[in-house]
Amino acid sequence: MPHYHESDAPHWYVHIDMDVIDANAARTYLQEQTLIEESNKMHSFEIFVDNPENPKEAVLVECFRDDKSQKSHLENIRLDKFASVFTNFRVRVYGNPPKSVIDRMLSAGFWPPAFTGEFRHMPYFIGYRS
Repeated sequence: MPHYHESDAPHWYVHIDMDVIDANAARTYLQEQTLIEESNKMHSFEIFVDNPENPKEAVLVECFRDDKSQKSHLENIRLDKFASVFTNFRVRVYGNPPKSVIDRMLSAGFWPPAFTGEFRHMPYFIGYRS
């Protein structure tokens, strides 16, 4: 089990809180997208909702293992479909993504100053991953 003490962990998380516009369309999109993200080699791509029967709020928890998985994710996220079923994004990044990832997120509109929603970045401090 690798412990990361006073060093950058090789992975990072992105949490996106969002409102659900169309529950059925969101369900269809996410069923397809989870398979795509698995092929992108992400550690995880998980959605939590306030009400599974009729979700109004959702939280996406993504864990990236490296620059390559994040690049594949942005190339395959199908932002047009994503934005048609979710709105009011609040993004939090946990960990220390490489500069290339920050630049890529910035150009896609998901890192300040381009991002217009609520945003917070918390650098990695200490922990382990099994």
